[in-house]
Amino acid sequence: MRLKKIRLAGFKSFVDPTTIPFPGDMTAIVGPNGCGKSNVIDAVRWVLGESSAKNLRGDAMTDVIFNGSSARKPVGQCSVELVFDNSSGRIAGEYAKYNELSIKRVVTRDAISTYFLNGSKCRRRDVTDLFLGTGLGPRSYAIIEQGMISRLIESKPQELRVFIEEAAGISKYKERRRETENRIRHTQDNLERLEDVRGELGRQLEKLQRQAAAAKRYTTLKAQERTLKSELAAIRWLKHDDHLQKLQQTQQQLDTDIEALRARQRGDEAGIEKYRDTQQTCKQKLDYLQQNLFTVSATISRLEQSALHNQQRLKQIDSELSDIQTQQEALNEEQELLTVQAEEHAELVVELEPAYEIQQAACEQLEVTRDQAEAALHQHQRDFQQTDQQYHQLKQQVHSHHSKVQSLLQMQMRTQQRIGELEREIQEFSQADHQQAIDDLQLELEMLAEQILEQQDKVQSARQTLEQSQRHYEQARQHTQSMRAELQQNQSRLVALETLQQAASPTGPQPEGVMPLWQQLTPKPGAAAIIEHVLSELGDAQLASGESLATLTENQANLSAGLKYFSQAALTRDKQSGSVAALLEDEWVPHQFNQILVAEDAENALAMRQEAGENQLIVTHDGQWFGPDWFRYGEQDTEQGVLQRAEQIEELNDTIAAQEAKLATLEEQESEAQNNIEQARERVSSSEGGLNERNNQRQQLTQRLSWLSEQQRQEAQKRERLDDELNRQQEQLEEEATELAMLNEGLENYEMELAEQAERQARLQDQQQSLQQQLSSQRSQYEQNTRELHQMALKLQESRNKQQSLNSQQQRISQQLTSLVQRAAQLEQEQQSLNQPQTEQAAQLQDLLAEKAALEEQRYSLQQDLEHAQELLNQAMQGQQAIVGDIAKRQEQLDSLKIEAEGYRVRGTAILEQLSEIGVTLKAVLETLPAETSETNWQRDLEQTTAAISRLGAVNLAAVEEYDVQAERKAHLDTQFDDLNDALETLQNAIRKIDRETRSRFSQTFEQVNEDLKMLFPKVFGGGSAYLALTDDDLLETGVTIMARPPGKKNSTIHLLSGGEKALTALSLVFAIFRLNPAPFCLLDEVDAPLDDANVGRFCNLVSEMSKSVQFIYISHNKIAMEMASHLTGVTMAEPGVSRMVAVDVDEAVSMVDA
Repeated sequence: MRLKKIRLAGFKSFVDPTTIPFPGDMTAIVGPNGCGKSNVIDAVRWVLGESSAKNLRGDAMTDVIFNGSSARKPVGQCSVELVFDNSSGRIAGEYAKYNELSIKRVVTRDAISTYFLNGSKCRRRDVTDLFLGTGLGPRSYAIIEQGMISRLIESKPQELRVFIEEAAGISKYKERRRETENRIRHTQDNLERLEDVRGELGRQLEKLQRQAAAAKRYTTLKAQERTLKSELAAIRWLKHDDHLQKLQQTQQQLDTDIEALRARQRGDEAGIEKYRDTQQTCKQKLDYLQQNLFTVSATISRLEQSALHNQQRLKQIDSELSDIQTQQEALNEEQELLTVQAEEHAELVVELEPAYEIQQAACEQLEVTRDQAEAALHQHQRDFQQTDQQYHQLKQQVHSHHSKVQSLLQMQMRTQQRIGELEREIQEFSQADHQQAIDDLQLELEMLAEQILEQQDKVQSARQTLEQSQRHYEQARQHTQSMRAELQQNQSRLVALETLQQAASPTGPQPEGVMPLWQQLTPKPGAAAIIEHVLSELGDAQLASGESLATLTENQANLSAGLKYFSQAALTRDKQSGSVAALLEDEWVPHQFNQILVAEDAENALAMRQEAGENQLIVTHDGQWFGPDWFRYGEQDTEQGVLQRAEQIEELNDTIAAQEAKLATLEEQESEAQNNIEQARERVSSSEGGLNERNNQRQQLTQRLSWLSEQQRQEAQKRERLDDELNRQQEQLEEEATELAMLNEGLENYEMELAEQAERQARLQDQQQSLQQQLSSQRSQYEQNTRELHQMALKLQESRNKQQSLNSQQQRISQQLTSLVQRAAQLEQEQQSLNQPQTEQAAQLQDLLAEKAALEEQRYSLQQDLEHAQELLNQAMQGQQAIVGDIAKRQEQLDSLKIEAEGYRVRGTAILEQLSEIGVTLKAVLETLPAETSETNWQRDLEQTTAAISRLGAVNLAAVEEYDVQAERKAHLDTQFDDLNDALETLQNAIRKIDRETRSRFSQTFEQVNEDLKMLFPKVFGGGSAYLALTDDDLLETGVTIMARPPGKKNSTIHLLSGGEKALTALSLVFAIFRLNPAPFCLLDEVDAPLDDANVGRFCNLVSEMSKSVQFIYISHNKIAMEMASHLTGVTMAEPGVSRMVAVDVDEAVSMVDA
């Protein structure tokens, strides 16, 4: 088995997808320090399942992902894949058939790690199990990294034992032993649960037996209940049907009476219709007359209103004409006054206009002079402001430079203080090493995850046990209820039979030794019915044992009247074949029974009658009697069925005794099932509590792990930030000193310019004062002339405005006068039109008043006719209402009868549906129903039967079938119990076998490695001795120590050796292990670093010798080691932070040089 190649992508410095091939037995990986050579060793260890970030030279597992460089961004995930050549079949099991194996691991920034085996997703455990016993693993002796040589020699005995175990190939046995112990624990738990289930199931079976008996009792009572219900329903149906027939007769009589009343009602309706027509005619005439009267009255009212309105309007017109004349006179006077005022203001405007123009020209000349003076002043002010601005800028710059100098001095002081603080903080800073705690927490989390899985299995098992216990309890409860119901049913039946049996016995006191004859008879099987027929013929026959007929006659005062008594002499031992006597089991039988023959049916009886004697009678199985010349069909009396009841009573007593015993057992099983439920609930609660506790522990550990990882990351970042800040502060201090020198030089220049600017500013200020005085004088003269011009303009404008206002008023008055003339003309015209029609309206009003009086007389006459017609109609309607009342009364009676009949009909239908639900027909029930029935008696019997069923309680009708199922399940569980015991014994034997094999292999491997170490050590050192020793006699637990004495030294402990001696000793031990159990390959990371050239040569010779059976991949800076390799693989870092691979075939290179 060989490692063919490694594929890396995003792993540490190998950001680009890189493939590193290993074609030969000895491959050397070379390159400068820090180029990423050791990352190849970390990649192999990581893929093989390494879970400690410390062993991968990181703070967290996500540190293996490329974190970016100065030219590249970080990546989101990394992956490493190892490809093995398995053509030799070194990997056993299901993967032995593959010539090539691929192991791949991928991790993301979210710390999600995924393993793949030949492209299929798998667990970390699958990868570690694959290499158990091969010497490969994340921390095996096949991978020796920097510093591991010294740690190997100085490791604890138990840690050193691991290498021997791996070489012996017993690591897989230890793993199997741990798995076997877990299986033993699980098997023992399963045995305990199975024993509980078996015990519970046994108790449940006992209760099911009692429930099955109760189910039979319940079935019998339910059949009796159905029969009584059907007969009671038939009795009620007959009763309802009789009531329904009577109601239908009454309903027919009421229908006849209602029809007669309706005929009379139709005859009266013709007269009512005639009265209504007369009434309608009167109403129509009256309505027409009323409408005409209303029209005339409305016309009269309109004419009267019109005349009154015309008079009022004429008065308004006269008043309005008078007002118009007054307004015209006032407006004429106002117009004359406005004309005079307008002429005065026109003259004033002519006077003011020339003076205004002269004053305006003078103001314009002064304005020009003022503007020139203002321009000169503004120019001088701009010059002064510019000078003043320059002065203030210089002053501000001087002040700013002073402030900057002070600020820089303070900044220098603060920077120096911060540098001192950072130096002290860096000097005092000590990053806590949390890696060991992180590794321990990760290991504890893995163990806790396995415990959680086991606890989840326990919780699931406990819940299943609880569900099973609940099902068993429910089954036990149902079986108990069923058995109790069946027992109550049998007890009720026994009471009923005993009551009937007591009723069949004679009443009153009987002499001593006298008892009913049937109590002395024991019929053969199947003969009880025939014996009952015979006893019914004898009446309440009594048997007096030990008495003669004479004695009975003498004691007849003590006997019951009407009963037939048999003396002892009436009995005989002879039993005639074919007679009733032959059907009895008793030794003594009534002599009379020999005279009664038994026939199968009437046909056989007639045939036997031909041969029978005169004193012999024949009885058939169905109770028919045949005499010499007569025939009678027998009827049962009160004695009928006493023998059968006696048999049933005896059977019921036995059954009830058995059911009571079974009920007690079922109740015990039910109680035990209840206890099992409580125990199962406690186990579920305990298991869930344990699971919650472990989940809480896992959450706490996860939080603790996250906190430690974050703390470690923050501390590393803090140290890096402190270093960066110290460098920045030192650079800043130098920059501040340079800037301070430049500021001092600039400050001197600005102060000189500020003095020159102050002198120039004083000269400009004097010139500005002279210009301001000249401008002030010119402004005052200009403002005086402007005010005078403004006064003249106001007077001129006022005159013009007044003139325009007067003209507007004159126009308005002229318009008002025109409007008044037009309005007066309109009013005069309206006055003439109103005076003309008044005479015509007065004549028309008189005609309308006369017409209205005539119409009112006609209306009074029609109202009298209408009242007479209404009176006749009311009388006819009253008669009609009386008939309608009679019809309604009878109809109400009829509806009531229909409702009542429908009630009986519905109840009858409900009874039929009830019978249909029971599964019988009314006809069938009526055929078997006795002629004389009593609903009360049937109801009482039904209530008694229902009460008997209720006393049974809940009944499990499936108890019999369930009992068979549970019995089969019990047998299956018993088989499982035996199988588990056998499996437990097998597992314990396997543990003992593993222990024996482990001891044997460890002992053989230890001896072999010890021998090889003793041989290799002198070879490597050129002399001296070394050996291995055990710390304990128990080969399963003992540790391993190493003792080494180089040539010429007698040290007492391995720790006294130098670094090079320790390295050679460790290599001797590793190669001794390899000689015994060579791993597929060996990775060496600068193990030759502490060796001198002589020792390196011996090391190289040893490696070269062992490369015949082991593939070596090593990292080295030593030229001698490089020369030894068959292939050189170079790792470069041309781009900062990114590793690349360069491979060289040494043999090919030599050939090229020789050529």
